[in-house]
Amino acid sequence: MELIQISDNALKVSLTREDMEFYDIEFEMLDYENTETRRAIWNILDEAKRSLGFEAARDSLYIQAYRSKCGGCELFVRRETAKEKEALRHSLFEFDTMELLLVGCEMLKNKHCATASAYAGDNGKFYLEIADDPLFLCEIACRKEPMRGYLWEHATLICHDAVNTLSALR
Repeated sequence: MELIQISDNALKVSLTREDMEFYDIEFEMLDYENTETRRAIWNILDEAKRSLGFEAARDSLYIQAYRSKCGGCELFVRRETAKEKEALRHSLFEFDTMELLLVGCEMLKNKHCATASAYAGDNGKFYLEIADDPLFLCEIACRKEPMRGYLWEHATLICHDAVNTLSALR
C-alpha cells in the first residue's frame, strides 16, 4: 500500500492486488454501506494517521475509487472541514410558474437574502439555487436536493443575481 498526502485535506491510497486480498475487499464490491468495505477503509485511514498524520475521523469524507491495471485500486480521500461545508451549503427550490419565482425573489429581497441564481428548466419549471436555506420559500415552492448537474443539462440560466434582478420585475 502506498499513501501519498496530496494536501492537508486530500490523500491518495494505492492498493495492490495483494493489499486488496489483505483487506479482504474486491473493487466490484466497494460500497461504504458494506461493513467489510467500511472496516477496510477505516483500517487504511488509521494507517494514514499513523504514518502521515492524516486525521480523517473528525470531518466528512469523500472517497473516489478507481480500478488499477494490476488488479488493485486507487482511492482518493478528501476531507471536508466544517468551514468548507458552510461555504458550500446551498439549497434548490422548484417553482411551478415564473410568477411564483418572482414572488420568491421578492420574499428573499425583503429578508435580505441576496445570493441566488435562477434557471428555467426544460420541464417547464423554474429553479432558484440559493447560498442559504430559506425554508420560508416552501410556502410557494418545493425544496429539492441540490442537483447542479441536472441544472447544467436540463435548464437555462436566467440570471445569477436573481433576487435583485427578478424582484424588480414584480
